[in-house]
Amino acid sequence: MDKKTIMKMNDTWKNFRLNESLKIFRDGAQHGFDLTDFKPGGFKKFLKALGIPMVAKGSSTGASWSDGRSFYWRNKDIIIITGNNPITGQYRDEGRRSPEKNYASYVGIETKNPDDMEKVVKLFKKHRSYSKGESKGRRSFI
Repeated sequence: MDKKTIMKMNDTWKNFRLNESLKIFRDGAQHGFDLTDFKPGGFKKFLKALGIPMVAKGSSTGASWSDGRSFYWRNKDIIIITGNNPITGQYRDEGRRSPEKNYASYVGIETKNPDDMEKVVKLFKKHRSYSKGESKGRRSFI
């Protein structure tokens, strides 16, 4: 095999791995929101309605940040990934900006069962106050 063929195979494999890591639930659904603010206490109400614990976990698999830092909340069927912790206000890069409660920044939602996504997005929109943009079918922003 020549060097060009090997390099092409490596690129193909790298892209495959990157694309696979972006989806947490293999046959699930995805949805994304850009620069999102929640109503006061809205994020907690959103999590509670979904039966998701209100304690953020560490970095998430598949987060688009080069260092992998983000916040996530999950149960066995749903994962919510944010760039900022809207409960504590902590920004993903501590010290880079002041804490801002109710601000989630970029948001990615995944559901194990695609039929659940409509309900999750409806609840999300009920409790947020603003999102700059939205991506249906993918986590475009995080």
